[in-house]
Amino acid sequence: MKSAELLSMIVADLMARWPQTVPVFNRHRMACPGCVMAPFMTLAEAARSYDLPGDMLAEDMLGAIATDAGSATRSAS
Repeated sequence: MKSAELLSMIVADLMARWPQTVPVFNRHRMACPGCVMAPFMTLAEAARSYDLPGDMLAEDMLGAIATDAGSATRSAS
């Protein structure tokens, strides 16, 4: 997945598909987990509303996704 694809995803869908991204929202002090707007806002829109660089936020999300994917691969072996 690329940053641009992630930025176009709806926040609620992102958290449902990759729950390991929730701590990333928390680290950035974003109220997205539990927010009523999460089913309607893209990650790019959420980043803008918190004055965060979208590319940086997407890279943090991709890091969390990759870390979890790596641990799933190790546990399957």
